[in-house]
Amino acid sequence: MFKGDVMLKKFSVKNFRGFEKEIVFDLSKTNDYQFNTQCVNNGIAKNVLIYGKNGSGKSNIGFALFDIILTLTDYSRHMTSHYSNYRNLNNSSKETEFKYEFLFGENSLQYEYRKLNMDTMTYEILKYNDEIVIEYDFKNKDKKIINIEEAKNLNWKYEDESNISAVRYIVNNTILSPDNPLNKLMDFVNGMLWFRCVRDNDYIGIKNGSESLNDIVINKNKLKDFEKFLKEHGLNYELTKLQESSGNKIGVKYKNGTASFSSIISTGTMSLWLYYCWRLIFENVKFVFIDEFDANYHFELAADIIKYLNSLENIQSIVTTHNVSLMSNKITRPDCVYIITDNKTINNLSNCTEKELREAHNIEKLYREGSFTE
Repeated sequence: MFKGDVMLKKFSVKNFRGFEKEIVFDLSKTNDYQFNTQCVNNGIAKNVLIYGKNGSGKSNIGFALFDIILTLTDYSRHMTSHYSNYRNLNNSSKETEFKYEFLFGENSLQYEYRKLNMDTMTYEILKYNDEIVIEYDFKNKDKKIINIEEAKNLNWKYEDESNISAVRYIVNNTILSPDNPLNKLMDFVNGMLWFRCVRDNDYIGIKNGSESLNDIVINKNKLKDFEKFLKEHGLNYELTKLQESSGNKIGVKYKNGTASFSSIISTGTMSLWLYYCWRLIFENVKFVFIDEFDANYHFELAADIIKYLNSLENIQSIVTTHNVSLMSNKITRPDCVYIITDNKTINNLSNCTEKELREAHNIEKLYREGSFTE
């Protein structure tokens, strides 16, 4: 049973990077499958796999989703390089449009905004159960609607010199009741994490500070736990702590000496190490997007990680992958596997075929045979 308070239900974006026209990512188009029920909650896909050819938009959909982090928080300003080419240059509009729909139990919250670039907002509107709570036009600031009692006497002088989100300004400058939908929204946004393991420690969202991977494991006294984690995935190292002039490092014991862990491991093990370090803060995460998560993993390890993400009761997860062996009803279900095509559409497998998909079907084989119209 999912224990989170909020889930992302639907997202769309237009005129952002590779997305010239609006692309809609709808997580509510699920089916009544009676297997892997933990992957869906309240009719919404909880654990999602995204497939697509190179350049199809898998990474861009993640960057678009996480624009809300740049809009409503101070997190991850170091990752702004991903937002330098902001608008799609084939689109004549100067504005990029983002639309989010969240589910709070039986209630819905819609948050939409438009921007000229990463930092310049032009319009935003927030609705709770289809009723306007906040509407703010940055081009005509006299026409704002603020239906929040706690913000009734808020000083709006800042607006003459700033493009800061009205939602963010209200949250930062008022004491809202605990059940206020803005608090629930911000709790979710503050718990969003994007990362990938194919290059450096790229991440957007929850901060992990300036600690190195060595420091994270050692300072949290997780050396033995990390050793156990590696053994569970077929990597038998006897780990120890090395004291060097540059600081403490993880070491590996051998019969005739000790070597630093980072100097002897493969690219895949390095990626696994990074994944382990992020796992240590999953208790604070509400929504995780892992881009190219298994680029350096053996298929069995990739499957183990998907099973682990599916088992988490408080996290909604999305991962991008090219590994079609994960497209299996043993670990997921057709309405949680999405295909993104040419930066134009993203749909789950159930909606890409007229065939009635069942648990016994070999989804990977059907995909390879071209049974799904992307």
